[in-house]
Amino acid sequence: MATEKQIAANRANAKHSTGPRTVAGRMKSSLNAFRHGLSTGLRLDPVVSEKIDAMACSLLGDGADEEQRLAATEMAKAQFELLRIRAARAKILTDVDLASSELSELQRLAALDRYERYAHTRRRRASQKL
Repeated sequence: MATEKQIAANRANAKHSTGPRTVAGRMKSSLNAFRHGLSTGLRLDPVVSEKIDAMACSLLGDGADEEQRLAATEMAKAQFELLRIRAARAKILTDVDLASSELSELQRLAALDRYERYAHTRRRRASQKL
């Protein structure tokens, strides 16, 4: 069990990590996830949906049940996400001079790894269901 001293220290530390308190700070932090659009899901674009369906059909072939169709669709969505992430990375790489760039630009590039790892995990889990 925690002592009174530990509880007081935890409360003091928690006060420093509560996020932005001003309206301007909250508005700015609310837009962090939309910097490059990768945190949003795939849009309900008919062209994208057709590509995903075509990718899922090419994975399955004939005689697949509903569970396999769902897994193939999930795998196709994850693959499409990987393609979006790689396109975003390529755009950043063309815009950034790696030799003379600032740290913030390199951090933006490294932040894409999180989205890529998540898409890889989704694709791997879907492939295990197939």
